[in-house]
Amino acid sequence: MENQNHSQLELFSQVNEYGQNNNRRANSFFSKIRSYEKLIILTISFLVTAVVAFSLGVEKGKRLAISTISSHFDLAASSVPKPQYQPAPIQPNIATSPETKSYIQNYTIQVASFTNKTAAQKEAEFIKKKGHTPLILSKGKYMVLCVGKFTSRETALSLLPEFKKRYHDCTVRRL
Repeated sequence: MENQNHSQLELFSQVNEYGQNNNRRANSFFSKIRSYEKLIILTISFLVTAVVAFSLGVEKGKRLAISTISSHFDLAASSVPKPQYQPAPIQPNIATSPETKSYIQNYTIQVASFTNKTAAQKEAEFIKKKGHTPLILSKGKYMVLCVGKFTSRETALSLLPEFKKRYHDCTVRRL
């Protein structure tokens, strides 16, 4: 038996004369897997450990932030006195009171709009010669020419037909 094939003996564990296993590595888990498989297992275990550690850190940070914010709110709430709310006094509506209603002039007749200020002023002079009060309003890049200030819409509508003869698109509007 001296001529034994040693390549086959490597597959089996060898026992010495005392009955002990000479090949201790043969029984370990890492001895049974290949080197690239060891690398993959170590990488996966590292990634799992990193994800768990990160998750625990995030949860601890949330708890810390919440406790810090709530303590700041507690300090702020205890140091500021609570305001005493009082309702505002009720004032009469000035626009609807009979004494002042006759003095408020909310309506006018819009006769034309111009992009050139000099043209608007020239037309305003013409309206002034007719005996009316012209009013030039600036709206963006336009100059709006209006006539008169009236307390009610009905008063302005009564003069509208006079201006419709010259200005076909004139209309009553609020100031």
